[in-house]
Amino acid sequence: MDNTLSEIINVFMRYGSGEVYSLADTFAIIDNPSFNIMPNHPYRSPLSVALYCHSGSAKGRVNTTVYDMEANGFFIVQSGQITELIDTSDDFSASYILMTDSFTEHLGIGNTFSLSAVVAQRPYIRLEGRAQSALEAYLSMCRSLIPEQSNPNRLEILTLLTRAFFLGLGYFLHDVESKSDNRQTELTEQFIALVECHYRTHRELSFYAEQMGLTPKHISLTVKASSGKSATEWIEKYVTLDAMTQLLSTNKSIKQIAYDLNFASQSLFGKYFRRVTGISPATYRAQNSQ
Repeated sequence: MDNTLSEIINVFMRYGSGEVYSLADTFAIIDNPSFNIMPNHPYRSPLSVALYCHSGSAKGRVNTTVYDMEANGFFIVQSGQITELIDTSDDFSASYILMTDSFTEHLGIGNTFSLSAVVAQRPYIRLEGRAQSALEAYLSMCRSLIPEQSNPNRLEILTLLTRAFFLGLGYFLHDVESKSDNRQTELTEQFIALVECHYRTHRELSFYAEQMGLTPKHISLTVKASSGKSATEWIEKYVTLDAMTQLLSTNKSIKQIAYDLNFASQSLFGKYFRRVTGISPATYRAQNSQ
């Protein structure tokens, strides 16, 4: 599938429902789109997507973590992350904010409260009070601005509105994070962030231990106690999730996928995939392709 915003909107609107507000093929709001749920079909997002749940509930996955969303929930998927919509309730309704990389690069919020890192660690929050009111006001202003085609400054105004909203959200997220952190959680999140950056080139625990200045045993005990999964399991989950995503959402050969994930041969990749998932890459692709 092409990664242009207009073609992604067409996928969201495949059945013709929902309301779209789109500007310059860089930003869009879609209210209550219809779509098919395709379980076991992870997808690497080419856009940054924020989802605001108005009612009902949904279950989704970002990278290796499953999240349950409810009314007033706000979910952010950053460009390049692997995501999957697992299920929605019959009364689920939501607004989607879609932003291309060219749009987010001009927001100038990358270093504010380390927003990108905070969102990567906590992509889902439930908004209340002023945070919820701010989001609803932001969406309302965007919906009013985008159709005004006679206004030559729409994109600049939209960028400023979005920057102001995410600056405020960054303060809220940073406050939530600072209240909940402890040393064990901090180390686990640091480890997972490193895995997310390096799993394609490094599958050995010793590499991450060296990067963090700790022993492999220390990392293993800390990560297991904090997350319920061993450090090695986290590395395996990232590798196999990426493999599954490529097997289902690309036409790459298994040999090409093995090369992308830095395996010395297709055979070694196949053995690794089978050990972790219980089936071969070819069988997984055959069983889940639609």
